[in-house]
Amino acid sequence: MSQYVLIKKLNVQNANAIAGLTYGFPAITNFLGFVHALSRKLPASLNVNLGGVAVISHKNQVHARQPKGWGDYVFALTRNPLTHQGKTAPINEEARMNMQISLLVELKGLVAGDTLTETDLKAHLKRLIPTLRLAGGQILGFEACELLNTEEQQAYALRRLMPGFVLMDRHEYLAAHFEQLKAEQDDVCLFDAWCDFATLIYRANPNEDQQTEDNIETEQAIVKANWEYEPKPNAGYLVPIATGFCAISPLYEAGEVANVRDNTVPVAFAETAYSVGEWQSVHRLHEIEITLWRYTDNHPWYIATTNEFIQPIIEPDFIDSEAVFKPDNF
Repeated sequence: MSQYVLIKKLNVQNANAIAGLTYGFPAITNFLGFVHALSRKLPASLNVNLGGVAVISHKNQVHARQPKGWGDYVFALTRNPLTHQGKTAPINEEARMNMQISLLVELKGLVAGDTLTETDLKAHLKRLIPTLRLAGGQILGFEACELLNTEEQQAYALRRLMPGFVLMDRHEYLAAHFEQLKAEQDDVCLFDAWCDFATLIYRANPNEDQQTEDNIETEQAIVKANWEYEPKPNAGYLVPIATGFCAISPLYEAGEVANVRDNTVPVAFAETAYSVGEWQSVHRLHEIEITLWRYTDNHPWYIATTNEFIQPIIEPDFIDSEAVFKPDNF
């Protein structure tokens, strides 16, 4: 039976609110990286490790404002100290946010009934969590850190996480919508399909009962129309998300590329990969397993998902399939 760690109502300030082309919530890779770093810091004597993670959002506030009181929002940036010449220091625009979230983390290696290890594990987690950063933000505190070992505890924990919204993977919606667009248009690309989940579209539909005068050309005629909202490709609280990485270069041997973080392992350059997610109310969940985000390695893609890919991912032509980095070999 699966076991989980519940980190309830984790308060984070100044977290990164931009993820590639998206903004409003950190990329799911930030939470997987946080759990991975937390797992690596646990003592080896515990003989446990942390796996997938489910993200539940309770509150979030992007640091943004309307300069004129109406119109477009802009990010509220920090005021940096002046330079030695007394001039305003140049800055890079950064989006920050405060958020309150809960994390359900998959726990592996814990023997049922080992109360001594459970006590030590909770003590180490409570000590380590405040020392880490999450999505670049500072952890101010959390309400509780608990172990969920039984189905009764897990079901009760889900009820206690309300009100809240859990982030689900909906890459299959994007794949199905792309196939539909290709059947209708020849020059459509995957980016067009992805934008349909993010853009707000209104379409003008001419009135059917209106007739154009015979002496007026169709191009010059004034036709009355009704503006109607164009629904999203699928129902639900769907959002564009950054969900992983895609290698854009061949795999270079260790030490071949200068100024990398770790010159003892092979290196490949990568770009952000995008998908579609859905915020779903916690009360609709019946089990934790379907909400867990895990990495899927399908070179050149390194994607986080909550379920298996329905369709195979097409590899770029410039990637040599033989030069694949195998993490298990190092």
